[in-house]
Amino acid sequence: SQSLAQLLSPIPLPPSGAPSTPAFLLTTMARFLLWPSILLSATLAQALVVSSGGSASRLRQQRARMALAATQHVPAGGSQRGERAGENAVYFIMGGPGSGKGTQCARLVEHFDATHLSAGDLLRSEVASGSEQGSAIAAAIADGQIVASETTVALLQAAMAKRRGPFLVDGFPRSLANLAAFEVVLAPCVFMLFLEVGEEAMMQRLLKRGESSGRCDDNEATIRKRFRTYLDESMPVVEALEARGLVRRVSAEGSADAVFAAVLDAFADQRLGATRATG
Repeated sequence: SQSLAQLLSPIPLPPSGAPSTPAFLLTTMARFLLWPSILLSATLAQALVVSSGGSASRLRQQRARMALAATQHVPAGGSQRGERAGENAVYFIMGGPGSGKGTQCARLVEHFDATHLSAGDLLRSEVASGSEQGSAIAAAIADGQIVASETTVALLQAAMAKRRGPFLVDGFPRSLANLAAFEVVLAPCVFMLFLEVGEEAMMQRLLKRGESSGRCDDNEATIRKRFRTYLDESMPVVEALEARGLVRRVSAEGSADAVFAAVLDAFADQRLGATRATG
């Protein structure tokens, strides 16, 4: 494929008297048609770098938004109203650290015919394996950072291949790059359930959990980093999906029972079916 610099260069003319080959004509037509959108994208990207002081994080977000634009035509694997949710349907369950994502997913699979996949659990399992990839994951988690998108998506893809959906994917996507990678490899979500909780409430929950969890990231210093990463990297995902009409917000400040009642309301039109018999 041609580079941006090549596409933005002046369109050459064939030598005088030389025949216009099909390849030359196709290239010229493509560059002529793509010129406005390419120029606009390049201008916006440059403006972003200038206005943000060259922020690498914001530039990554802009690139991810551009990648997302190429995937938004892909149909979601969910259900229309009145239809049973398909086995490939994916529901993202998101919220800040300590918002109760795992708790609500555990209750959903007791109630519905669905499979819960925790991105965090999959990553921690890889860490426990002692692999080289696990070591890289451990370093990112300990620093409150987001693990590389290709790593998390590959783990999710492998887990989904071994189970039957619909899938409740907990704690993912944590960045626009995560979302773009997931949609390219798998499919867009039916919707994202977003659990809203204030930062101070989440901090108290996580510190309480840290008394017995044994998790390396359940300490105040790392929690603060996780909050910053969540605001900088994860909230743009919520905004991007909200712009598509794919976010359903639920207040998760109350008791687990009260929150679950609101969560059930959010899934009321999905027809996931009763939980599977386990015996």
